Amino acid sequence: MNNKPTPVIIFDTDMGNDIDDALAQVMALRASAAGRIQFPLVTSSNASPWAVPGIQAILKYYKQDSVEVGGCAATIGLAHGAFTQKIAEEMHLPASEARDAVKLLRKVLHEQKDGSVRVVVTGFSTNLAILLDTEANHEGDAIPLSGKDLIRQKVEFLSMMAGDSERPEFTEFNVKENIPAARKVLAEWPTPVYISGYEIGSRVFSRGDLLQKTLLPDNPVWVAYKTFFQDVLKDKKWDRPSWDQTAMLWALEPDKGHFDLKGPGTIEVGEKGETLFSENRPSSPARYFLRFKDSIPSEKIEEILQSWYAEPGAELKTGG
Repeated sequence: MNNKPTPVIIFDTDMGNDIDDALAQVMALRASAAGRIQFPLVTSSNASPWAVPGIQAILKYYKQDSVEVGGCAATIGLAHGAFTQKIAEEMHLPASEARDAVKLLRKVLHEQKDGSVRVVVTGFSTNLAILLDTEANHEGDAIPLSGKDLIRQKVEFLSMMAGDSERPEFTEFNVKENIPAARKVLAEWPTPVYISGYEIGSRVFSRGDLLQKTLLPDNPVWVAYKTFFQDVLKDKKWDRPSWDQTAMLWALEPDKGHFDLKGPGTIEVGEKGETLFSENRPSSPARYFLRFKDSIPSEKIEEILQSWYAEPGAELKTGG
């Protein structure tokens, strides 16, 4: 008999800076609707006032607006909001003051079964770094555990989109936007950490022509996708690397063998935001980078991800 609890996904995202966060959120929503995970919380590391209502617009469309949403606990890093504002306004969701992400992280973690939570971070490490430093009874929350102890007790692993395992000199966006936070999380997070680096997502694409066929026209994710390419990138080719979705895929299906692992090892963050990996001194708990398998090329990962996005009835209704 398998007594392992249903996995719980907590998603921390800089929603609004790039469109891959929205597609990663869709994956978690689809898994939740199918009963494969519990999905109680999304937190934003994007300080834009439109980040939280943009997240809520997607939750509302997928009829999962009971999921709690927390706003960024500190104003740091890029804070774009063009497509999140667009979809929030279309769903009649105003920009408003959001609940504090770190307070919600503590509350929701405390409510979960031990070892059941998989944290997915696809933006800056801001909220997680602050969580690590919280003491027991943080701001009177009556939770008798520090942030580190909560994580140690409740979290199975952390899946991150960050860094680059192939180019140690490269300063990846999520890391360099808050270098101290990324450094703290990679040094102090008390569970295993799995990183989908820049080199993974940059070889796996979301394809605009396929998404147009498999998302309904009024789906806020499709509206966001169109807005991002038309108004932000001003690009006629609507394909985009899948940086964040590969981190979510690992969290949803770590036992499916989609990727190999580089590690265990230690990952240190350099002064400019470099992610420096060493297998000679593996940390405990261990840190890993995802890497492609020879038997599963990037094109196959694309197909797997596309199957997660597809909305029932979309191809029929759009004539695709």
